[in-house]
Amino acid sequence: MKNSKILIYFLLFCFVNLSLQAKTVIDMSNTKVEIPDKIEKAFGSAPPTTYLISLFNPNILVGHNFPAYNMNNFTSKEYVGEYFMNLPILGGWQGNQKGANIEKLLSLNTQVIFSWQNDFLLKKVEKSLRNINIPILMIDADNLEKMPETFKFLGEGLNDEKRGEELSSYAKDSLLYITSITENIKDKEQKSFYYAEGNEGLQSDCTYSFHTTPFRFVKAKNIYECDQKDTMGMESMNFETILKANPDFIIIQSPKFYKKIFSDEKWKLLKAVKNRNVYLAPRIPFNWIDRPPSFMRLLAIHWLTKIFYPNRYTKDINEEIKKFYKIFFHKELNKQELKDITKGAF
Repeated sequence: MKNSKILIYFLLFCFVNLSLQAKTVIDMSNTKVEIPDKIEKAFGSAPPTTYLISLFNPNILVGHNFPAYNMNNFTSKEYVGEYFMNLPILGGWQGNQKGANIEKLLSLNTQVIFSWQNDFLLKKVEKSLRNINIPILMIDADNLEKMPETFKFLGEGLNDEKRGEELSSYAKDSLLYITSITENIKDKEQKSFYYAEGNEGLQSDCTYSFHTTPFRFVKAKNIYECDQKDTMGMESMNFETILKANPDFIIIQSPKFYKKIFSDEKWKLLKAVKNRNVYLAPRIPFNWIDRPPSFMRLLAIHWLTKIFYPNRYTKDINEEIKKFYKIFFHKELNKQELKDITKGAF
């Protein structure tokens, strides 16, 4: 009898203790989810969420979705730390990927998966994670307007409200500033652009794609008018279409293509090339525009507005870049680092 009482007390203790170690939150899809009170091992379902977690505490991440350093993201330990750079690659639900390594996630005792709330990916994620006992928190990771809310949500979920508020405040100020100087731009005043992707510059993304959100936000006109068909994007273009549209500006993703566009006789026919209105998207430590779409877009909208509408943008763009890197990466940029980051961007 005495032993059975002890067992009951022990079970009650475990139950109460377990309850104290968990909390219920409402994620960004308005779903109630029970998560550990203190998260020590987390995984981002795709790069946008992985990068967001790294802003709070990279040491809780169990893995990457793809290599930290790649053709679109020149990541280094100077900006994200050695731990982040050395994380194993576990895959994820992005682009054409089928998903993360579930067995590895379980073996690493992953407590929470922060999932990118993306219409193209939801079914993939739900199907893959349907039968595993890891809570999933949906995060609005690529919606510029919701960035202040996203930072606050992560601050609460990761028990770092101060950091969440700091990032949220910057996001809110940036969105308000850019909106205030671009909202009254009339259609006929909007600058046209071509978003050149791929090593030959003949791939691009639609006007209404999450890949081109920063351009829409700053009231620039994409010459490729269409709706997004899938997650990957990067649809093939023909040069004749680009030549006919003859955009005011060209924003380039590939450093390889940027190096040759000014000497290519075909591309030199475009007024953007003639006028040297061709710019390379920065990618240190993460891409400012896309691949993946991330919080870096909060800086991209400053950069793009400065390029497209220099008479409207009244801030010192270099000071804004330094401010951003100090807040987001705790990094004081020196002159050489600033020069390296913005090479080809101005």
